[in-house]
Amino acid sequence: MIVNKILYLPILIFSILGCTQGSKFDNSIMGEFQKCKGDKGCILDMAEAFDFDWDTVYYFSGKYSLEEINKVVGFEIKNYNDVGARLIFVHKERDVYSYEWFPSPENLKERVYVLTDLKSFKLDRNSAKFKMEEINNTIFIEQPPFKNSKEEVLKIRNH
Repeated sequence: MIVNKILYLPILIFSILGCTQGSKFDNSIMGEFQKCKGDKGCILDMAEAFDFDWDTVYYFSGKYSLEEINKVVGFEIKNYNDVGARLIFVHKERDVYSYEWFPSPENLKERVYVLTDLKSFKLDRNSAKFKMEEINNTIFIEQPPFKNSKEEVLKIRNH
């Protein structure tokens, strides 16, 4: 029942580990989490997390086609795989790094998850900050709004 709820709610739950392309991404996330692990209210600041130049990060859910993404970013994305969701890092109006994934209940076995109800967002380098916390050895990165509970994700993951 919970799996069906996640599939039908406008909640995007995705794994960011386990993908070869994602190694730069997940290594950076894990490194940032280790720096603030003991702190209450740990914040992931993407400006500090990645070692490449970027000025804007875009998030698109699987509802966006390449044509729609190109219209939003204002140029043609060169590296594109037809997957469910993506983060695209842009520097001076060109894509410099992207992370793509297909969110599904089968992916709920990883250690890091990004949670949001948004279909898309655009953040500049100074605004790309996310709440980050660890619950039961799982790291959650949250971009509000997110209405579902992390506990539901953990229940699914542990079954």
